[in-house]
Amino acid sequence: MSRLDAFLKNTGLFKARTQARRACDEGRILLNGVAARGSHPVHVGARLSVETEDHRIEAEVLEVPERPVARNQRDRYLAQRGREALARAVLSFDDEP
Repeated sequence: MSRLDAFLKNTGLFKARTQARRACDEGRILLNGVAARGSHPVHVGARLSVETEDHRIEAEVLEVPERPVARNQRDRYLAQRGREALARAVLSFDDEP
């Protein structure tokens, strides 16, 4: 089990846990359809929704990493629709400088 803000950072959706926590505080992160705080626990099978100005991305939690995962391993943690939209919409480790 992991905190939501740590999960978002460890899976590469956000560069920093503070950014993930801020998105949670702003109500842009839903867990099983409910706005969730950064401290909320994440479990396998949970439905995750990330909302930005341009996109709403839905994903299912497949596995919960305890540490940041390599870019080529991220697919095993989230099953999502609109993967390319997610990479552009969310601050990820893949952002270009």
